[in-house]
Amino acid sequence: MACTTVLPPTNAADCDYEINFGEINAILFTEYGDGLANWTSATEWNGRIDNSTAYTNQDPAPIRVLFGIGGLGAPERGSITLSRRRKAYLSPKFSFVFRVEDTGDTNWDFMRALPDGGQTYSGWLATESKILGGNDGIKITIVADPNIPESIDEIWTINVTVSFEGSIPDMIDLPAITALA
Repeated sequence: MACTTVLPPTNAADCDYEINFGEINAILFTEYGDGLANWTSATEWNGRIDNSTAYTNQDPAPIRVLFGIGGLGAPERGSITLSRRRKAYLSPKFSFVFRVEDTGDTNWDFMRALPDGGQTYSGWLATESKILGGNDGIKITIVADPNIPESIDEIWTINVTVSFEGSIPDMIDLPAITALA
């Protein structure tokens, strides 16, 4: 039996390349399963983002935004051994800490309101120029913990651990989202 080879296109041009700078600087999230109709539409984003209105199970749910600093590294990939010395790799598991510098009452209350085991959301990860997640967002789990340093020269942060499982999320150029400008 022959195996199927996946061989998608790549780019190795000396003069025609794209680079993207790092730092996830915003996490956007809403009720799990309450994604967007068109995540490329700045109008839809701008109509849904609302950090202050109380959530009362309205449809669609507002999208919340947190600013901070984080980075997405390589996932953990478990494997199982198969016959004939073959290996099967399991679904990748991503996890990173997003440090929120705004530790005011609103964000502190957000952190305290999350269940100890975290909360599952539809979420998107944004950099200065890109957003990851697709129309439905990424099924993320958020856990938040305080980080109060020992040094008087360092600020408090809320360490938001973002975890998700599965394939690498879709990515597009960041639409003109007012809340991220």
